[in-house]
Amino acid sequence: MANERKLKPEPDVFYRLNIWSYKLIDLLWNPQRRLKDIPLKEGMAVVDYGCGPGRYTLPIAKVVGPKGKIFAVDIQPLAISTVKEKAARESLMNIETILVDSYNTGIQNSSIDLVLLVDTFHQIKDYGALFREIHRILKRGGILFMNPGHMKLSKAQEIVKSAGIFTIVECRGKDMLVAPRAKQ
Repeated sequence: MANERKLKPEPDVFYRLNIWSYKLIDLLWNPQRRLKDIPLKEGMAVVDYGCGPGRYTLPIAKVVGPKGKIFAVDIQPLAISTVKEKAARESLMNIETILVDSYNTGIQNSSIDLVLLVDTFHQIKDYGALFREIHRILKRGGILFMNPGHMKLSKAQEIVKSAGIFTIVECRGKDMLVAPRAKQ
């Protein structure tokens, strides 16, 4: 992927404002209550793609337990440092942070049980590159759990279908369970 364009994170000041808005939203609507909607099991390998401050990363790390692993992936250095600090504070040793400047995570092929893509999809510039990377890292039988956030569900479904490498298995509200098609 040598010719892949480098991604740029939002400026730190905007990221910090987003963190404050997440804190306010989380007081009213705790993201941990959504965990029941995500098909998680102990021992899973999970990627939180666009992890932000770890709103899902840390609770998922507790669910998958010490035999599981969660990769917190983001383009924002402040997001990565926030997740590292929170994980250390809570003594969670099964979280690995990955700062990216492209869609490539560097994660081993076919090694991930579940990719979480929540409230990130509307910020993606190259859906094809994102989907190729997610398809590459998912195991056979792996699943992509996504919620398009600020994007209409119908538009997100259209984008997923047009990528041609995933099948939408189920939709619940704005949540989609998406399975990779067989690798060529």
